[in-house]
Amino acid sequence: MIEKNKSLARQAMTALDRRDLDGVVADASPSCRFHGWASETLDVEGYKGFMSGLLAGFPDSRIVVDDVVAEGDRVAVRHRLQGTHLGELQGIPPTGKQVEAGGIVIFRFENGVIAEAWLNADMMGMMQQMGVVPA
Repeated sequence: MIEKNKSLARQAMTALDRRDLDGVVADASPSCRFHGWASETLDVEGYKGFMSGLLAGFPDSRIVVDDVVAEGDRVAVRHRLQGTHLGELQGIPPTGKQVEAGGIVIFRFENGVIAEAWLNADMMGMMQQMGVVPA
């Protein structure tokens, strides 16, 4: 089961890199909860809305997976977003700056589907690279 969960986590990250948000949540429970993407916990539609805004802010973005580690019902994925801030992002006009922001997402699986996900990402570092927050 651990290898299957790792495969599903990788598939979700590959779909994200392709900007296929429906593909990201294809193996998620309809009641899946996403923690850390916003100040409140998001449901599937909230996650897709948040990520649509982020991807619009970085239309050339790539998601690079560095590590996938699993134990029990959890899979941790260390990854990086690389892209150029060419679109509005949460009210911030495009800066034209290139950024690379690291993050870790932990997926919890239940009955073969993603039941929850937690994100810890370097959003402050991304804002500093964009020049909207002092370094």
